[in-house]
Amino acid sequence: MTSRKPSLLTLFLLMPFASISAVLFTPALPEIAKVLGVSDGQVQATMTLFLLGYAFGNLPYGPIAKRFGRKPAIYLGVIIAILGSLLTLWAGRNHFFGLFLAGRFLSALGSSVGMKISFTIIADAFEQTEATKKLSLTTLAFAMAPGIAVGTGGVLATHYGWESCFYALIVYSCIVFTLSLFLPETAPYLEKDALDLKNIKETYKHKLKNKKIIYSSLIMGCVTSIMYLFSTLAPFLGINRIGLNPEEYGFLNFIPPLGLIAGSFASHWLAARREKLAVIQLGGKIAILASIVMIVFFAMGKINLWTLFLPIPFLYFGTSLIFNNASSFAMGHMQDKSNGSAIMSFINMTLATVAILIAQSINSPIPLLLPLFFLFFAFLLLFLQRRLKTLH
Repeated sequence: MTSRKPSLLTLFLLMPFASISAVLFTPALPEIAKVLGVSDGQVQATMTLFLLGYAFGNLPYGPIAKRFGRKPAIYLGVIIAILGSLLTLWAGRNHFFGLFLAGRFLSALGSSVGMKISFTIIADAFEQTEATKKLSLTTLAFAMAPGIAVGTGGVLATHYGWESCFYALIVYSCIVFTLSLFLPETAPYLEKDALDLKNIKETYKHKLKNKKIIYSSLIMGCVTSIMYLFSTLAPFLGINRIGLNPEEYGFLNFIPPLGLIAGSFASHWLAARREKLAVIQLGGKIAILASIVMIVFFAMGKINLWTLFLPIPFLYFGTSLIFNNASSFAMGHMQDKSNGSAIMSFINMTLATVAILIAQSINSPIPLLLPLFFLFFAFLLLFLQRRLKTLH
């Protein structure tokens, strides 16, 4: 354990780096579709490709952080993210949809360093019980950031156009880079052979045989799928179906994070009082109830801003309990924190990417599909929790 502890403020900004990069521009999606001359389904591919880059971007940062340290890995990721935002801006202005997608993919490869290295730093610096508490606090940022990002994106898109969303991401990236300069280096030692491809392959192959890490990561992936399904599909329901403008839609996105914030505090309180798998089960049951309420309203044809937004804080309260405890459980069964957290983040984001791809392949205007997706993933994570319990 390092004697100098990392700044929670820096981790607050670093943890949701990719989440903010993913959703800040979503209120501008309908405008971007018009500017680039593509369909709603095509412009949603920007989210799919981002999540794909987010998933695979986690893998190289594990070996890089082991070879050069946690801080150089952060610097590299932030620089790549800035280049991605610059490419996205240029491509959008010149109506190159393919390069626009490439820019989003590059941004994802860079910003994926945020959650992966945050997990690693917390695991390096704190014992497991304390790490669970720190995760609960830092995931407050993960909870608040998407709502703040979408709200900010809504204001920017309404008053300054879609480009302003990406300028904001560049500014945010620069702030993360600057604060990261003052983080302690938490790597216990540097491994000169960490970038050896054969070594990387064997290490990741070994991690993929650890069922506790796999099931925990898949549970996290169910939560992430729920959140990104809402971020990807809800703008079109809110703006195109209900008739909200981007600014109104953005402000309403301050409501869902209230559940994540409450869930993070509850998870922090429960950390020393309840077994992690029991808290995951509780969160899953809450998520199921919230999904069913939303399904009932949508099935009755009552699709408005109240039925779209009010069930989500309760859904997110449950998923916050799940995410915090599943990630802590996984890290508690890792000896190699750097590569272990890379595999954890990779599985987490891969499942979310698959979820978005399935949603886009269906490409249906039926609003009921959104809460049905929520219900499916809530049941899936409970199934995985039971499998995990048999191993524990």
